[in-house]
Amino acid sequence: MNASKKISVVIPNSPPVRKVSRTAPVDGSKASVNRFLAAYIMGVANRLANGASNYYRTHFNLGMSEWRAMMAIGATAESIVREVAEMADLDYAAASKSVRVLEERGFVSVEQTTGRGRAAIVRLTTEGAEIYKKLHDAARRRQTRLISEFTPQEVDVLWALLRRVEQQVPHMNSD
Repeated sequence: MNASKKISVVIPNSPPVRKVSRTAPVDGSKASVNRFLAAYIMGVANRLANGASNYYRTHFNLGMSEWRAMMAIGATAESIVREVAEMADLDYAAASKSVRVLEERGFVSVEQTTGRGRAAIVRLTTEGAEIYKKLHDAARRRQTRLISEFTPQEVDVLWALLRRVEQQVPHMNSD
């Protein structure tokens, strides 16, 4: 990174105070549990996940596991369920169940193979490709709203910091 483009990030001793909406009567950032970065990140992630879950359930009748699987399947021409699980950050059982739900809805086709052991190849159907595009567009709009108060440079820094936090997960969970 060019030194003239570096952005100074101040990390306070306590979590940042979040704006409290009218529907949130309690400011969670003041809770003592949120003095721990992992707990704070999980709390924010839970609120984001709940909102996303409500949105995708209401607009597409899909849960978050199915949404994640659709995003993974749509990113490639074809995948096996293990790859869907890895790309969607789901355990194999959840990915398998999600693929079954998507197949029942007519969004994906599943072809059992003999050449790859018991692997099943998953592809979007024509209807699935249309839904994938709508899901992708909705996700992009939701992300735009999420980062609307950030500069492009701050978004880059946020991604970099989140990737560094992710790299620390194995170390965090090693004991």
